[in-house]
Amino acid sequence: MSQREMKVLALGLPRTGSASLAEALRILGYKNVHHGLNNIDNKSDWRLFDRAADASFSVLPGYSEEVLKRQEWDQVFGSCEAATDTASFFAPQLVQTYPRAKVILTIRDFDPWFNSIDETIIRLLWNPMAEIVVRYAGPVLGVKSTTVARKLVLGFFEARNVCEIRSNALRVYERHHRTIQSMVPASQLLIYRMGDGWEPICSFLGKPVPEIEFPRINEMAELKRRGTAVFISRILSATGLVIAQTLGAMILGLIAWKAGRYWRMR
Repeated sequence: MSQREMKVLALGLPRTGSASLAEALRILGYKNVHHGLNNIDNKSDWRLFDRAADASFSVLPGYSEEVLKRQEWDQVFGSCEAATDTASFFAPQLVQTYPRAKVILTIRDFDPWFNSIDETIIRLLWNPMAEIVVRYAGPVLGVKSTTVARKLVLGFFEARNVCEIRSNALRVYERHHRTIQSMVPASQLLIYRMGDGWEPICSFLGKPVPEIEFPRINEMAELKRRGTAVFISRILSATGLVIAQTLGAMILGLIAWKAGRYWRMR
């Protein structure tokens, strides 16, 4: 993994256009832009996020007050020149870890934003298929990403269940914006609304305006599609593994029985 300097932290929360902004940063030439959709199966990312959640969110049962060092965050972000989406859950830590990075805070009116969060992330992580993955398929395969994703969302919203996510959402959303604006010097911070186009971002980052339209990615559809595909794949893989292990055990038992019978007959 080649080491790169973190140049841009895009710390608007998921469902504020983070996928479109990630693509815009790629178009502007930033290398290895981190976005949750592109790292959904990266086990090392989820191991770090698991520890980081316990270190960051006091509502979680595993809260540890551990302070992660730069080299630990670099396990996920060290090869990236920009980070978006999932990174926003750890905005204060990443601002401190990468103090030279410019920060883009994408904002969206609360009601449409949270309706979108509810429709995608919450419904995707808390549904019968996700429950099967968390309880059965994940442990069989040794995969924890869905469990850790739930932990991130609960921890960020200071919640123990989905009802508390919904009741805490406005307070946490507003605090997220205040925290970033209080931590980042005005010269390093751009507050951006999707739809404002290339000019504010390019001016802020010192980049020429591309001769193509600002990207618009249907993140909701892509999240649902990829999330469902991952769940189905894991359920099928776990089922196949259990069947193979069961058949293997049966075959070994049969071989042992036949071998024992053979030696008893001699």
